[in-house]
Amino acid sequence: MMLREQQVFSVQDVHYAILEPNGKLRVLKKEPQQTVTKQDLNVPVPPFIYFPSEIISDGKIVKKNLKELNLYEAWVREELRKNGIQSIEEVFYAEIQKDGSLFINKHDLNSPGMQEQRVGNGVFNSL
Repeated sequence: MMLREQQVFSVQDVHYAILEPNGKLRVLKKEPQQTVTKQDLNVPVPPFIYFPSEIISDGKIVKKNLKELNLYEAWVREELRKNGIQSIEEVFYAEIQKDGSLFINKHDLNSPGMQEQRVGNGVFNSL
């Protein structure tokens, strides 16, 4: 069971293991069984600008998160305005993405489905 908790299903996959004093098992898998990373595959990784965070919830700005992200309410309002949203109250949920773009989920009582539009590099959704 302790090996399975480390995502090891055969003792043959273990290169080295340590039973720590606290009872936890630490496992180094053999090279062929180790998890592949983006770096291993030479996959480009976009820069991480922001930690994805909620900035609007149910039509209200989450000021604590804006402050932590060093963003301003005026910037949020301008981004919304650029995309045809006149009032923060129109937005059900908005989140800053790690690349600085916005994901927006908008209240839209006149639309029967979900519509997507780009907001900066992000996605705009209407309910």
